[in-house]
Amino acid sequence: MENKTIIKSVSENPQPLTVKKDWGSYTVLHEEKDHLTILVVLTEGSRMKYHSHSGRREMWVVASGSGRVIMNEEERYVHTGDVVQIPREVRHTVIAGSELKLIEVQIGNTSADDKIVYDLKQDYYSDGSTGYSIG
Repeated sequence: MENKTIIKSVSENPQPLTVKKDWGSYTVLHEEKDHLTILVVLTEGSRMKYHSHSGRREMWVVASGSGRVIMNEEERYVHTGDVVQIPREVRHTVIAGSELKLIEVQIGNTSADDKIVYDLKQDYYSDGSTGYSIG
């Protein structure tokens, strides 16, 4: 009897919400008042806008793939199994080196209104190195 209840409960749940974006898509996995869990899928070579949130922090778990995370103009390479902690008000983006799947947990204000977008510029130096700045 208990198994039938579980199967019925799962079958009554609506399909998860998937939103298409120019960089890939995200699917809402779990949502409550003060936290949200989503699956983010970025296509190879794509990136999210460089942005920050004043009312929430985020954690990204790299489920598969690889790429680069930029936080406050500092770059870090990430691969399957890596965990990225993003405190409130930290500017951030991710650039997919391959198809990149992230489990993102948002804690705090999960409203889409809590987003400030910045213009991220890649700087090239005479010694061949690169860096980032905001414009």
